[in-house]
Amino acid sequence: MSELPCSPSNAIYMEGLADLHLHTTCSDGALSPYELIRKAHKTGLQAISITDHDTTAALPDAIEMAQEFDLELIPGIEVSAFENSRDIHVLGYFIDFNDEALIRYTDFSRREREKRAARIVKKLNDLNIPLGLDSVMDQAGTGTVGRLHVANAMIANGFGASIKEVFGKYLGNGCPAYEEKWHFPVVDAIRLINNSGGLAVIAHPSRYISDSQLRAMIANGLDGIEVVHPCHDQYMQRHYRSVATEYCLLETGGSDYHGNRDYDEDNFGRVGIPYAKIKAMMYFRNNA
Repeated sequence: MSELPCSPSNAIYMEGLADLHLHTTCSDGALSPYELIRKAHKTGLQAISITDHDTTAALPDAIEMAQEFDLELIPGIEVSAFENSRDIHVLGYFIDFNDEALIRYTDFSRREREKRAARIVKKLNDLNIPLGLDSVMDQAGTGTVGRLHVANAMIANGFGASIKEVFGKYLGNGCPAYEEKWHFPVVDAIRLINNSGGLAVIAHPSRYISDSQLRAMIANGLDGIEVVHPCHDQYMQRHYRSVATEYCLLETGGSDYHGNRDYDEDNFGRVGIPYAKIKAMMYFRNNA
């Protein structure tokens, strides 16, 4: 969940499009895996990756569902690294979701997310906002709980009018009810993904990463950069594409679709990368 909304990207590829950044109800998306796959097929996407936050729960069934629609689905995840009081998201592609270390991480993450939600609710209660943790967990359902579910619960209970307002006043970084995540260095996120057979790609770097930080991550084994994203304008895309070329890294991209933000529908089926880049990813993985 970004703290500031992004606009529809100028990077539109209409032919043989792959969207490698999608979320479902298994984390903080609005659509079930089946609904998302059906939507992707109807929109004409050639390949997708479900990259739910810190969970692979959607993947086993989603792979079978995608076959029903003759849609290529790349197993993915978005790992929440956190270091130096900063969220940094690392996308994993072609992961083995049965990898024992990855399963241990997702189980640990679920528990830590629940603890964090409880701390956020406690801070809100101390601010005289009588939100119950049960309301937050109801919003999360079977998915991994996050700040977006807290925001939705606040709105549902009349404690805010919009996601932007709630994050701006209470839940965003530095706000009164903000709670840091557990410490998980980027290098550990990269290793976790690589050791599960996957490719580690930094997500939407323009949001929070300086060029010097990005180059340090590259030195720690990063495989690629999410060049195309709704938050990246043409200038940013050219910049990150040049960095990827300089270090012989993969270029990925996607709409970061959640289905519960105003701009999501503008981006779905329009923001992504040419399918040919999937072949480059497969070659890189098989020959690394």
